[in-house]
Amino acid sequence: INDARKILAARPDLKVIGITGSYGKTSTKFFLQELLSLKYNVYMTPGNYNTTLGVTRAVREGLLPTHEIFLCEMGARHVGDIKELCRLVHPHHGVLTSVGPQHLDTFGTIERIKNTKYELIDTLPEKDSRSYFYNDGSYCLEMYRKTNKPKVLCGRDPETCDVWCDDVTVTPEGTRFMLHIKNKGQIECHTKLLGDHSVQNILLAAAVASDLR
Repeated sequence: INDARKILAARPDLKVIGITGSYGKTSTKFFLQELLSLKYNVYMTPGNYNTTLGVTRAVREGLLPTHEIFLCEMGARHVGDIKELCRLVHPHHGVLTSVGPQHLDTFGTIERIKNTKYELIDTLPEKDSRSYFYNDGSYCLEMYRKTNKPKVLCGRDPETCDVWCDDVTVTPEGTRFMLHIKNKGQIECHTKLLGDHSVQNILLAAAVASDLR
């Protein structure tokens, strides 16, 4: 762990993006890697390497001096797990995909899960950071409203969201939708993936990529 810290400390130019959530974090990480790789040399934690030891191994074995952005998936089974990861990688931006009952056996309550996921947002720098939330009408929206740091809300409602979609259609060939980004325009999107959950994760990835364009 100390070796990984030294590697990261020697890279003040590296932009670190933390991604957490009860579900959707791995998919969002892959979507974001695809989008950002059009402009940047991107490294992401491989597979489901999302614990402190997994991220440590990813940094020591795969992070190169040529990488410009590090996408760090952050998993948690106990309160404080996300905070520990943040102390290791010091993310500049944070993506919160969802809050649900996953690992309820170790957390005990949804409230503890919610508070643990918020540890990512809580540890972001006050300046020059940005956090991204999906408007689930519940816990994620609550956390979006809680933070006073720069933030972006994604979802379906153009009245409340900064990034949203409409005209979603799902066929055996895939999913189509219109992507809107406030003050930047719109574009028709198509993916071979099926379902609203994929659209949700793509919206979050598009929001981050748009800000880092």
